[in-house]
Amino acid sequence: MIKQSIIYFLLSLVVILFAGYAKALLAYANVLYMYINTALMPLFGQGYMGEAFRDMFTLLLTPLMLAGIPALIYWIVKRSKMPYFIELTWLLWLTFAMSSYLIG
Repeated sequence: MIKQSIIYFLLSLVVILFAGYAKALLAYANVLYMYINTALMPLFGQGYMGEAFRDMFTLLLTPLMLAGIPALIYWIVKRSKMPYFIELTWLLWLTFAMSSYLIG
């Protein structure tokens, strides 16, 4: 319990100290998300269903790409699967889902 409290405190301190960098990183990730969404626009219709499918594919592709690049580099160097790849993908998916659809 004490160990987890200390980790929680230290991670909170790191987030506060590097908040500016975290905001910039989230902004760049959101720009990448919008770029992919715009690039997929010619593949899908302009109606409601086309937009829904485009948003779904964008929300699927962006976290896989962002987690897949470090995983590929890790595989090239170590010749084994990157640990916590699925967890990283879900974390990125949750971040994009919250920033794009739930918050605004």
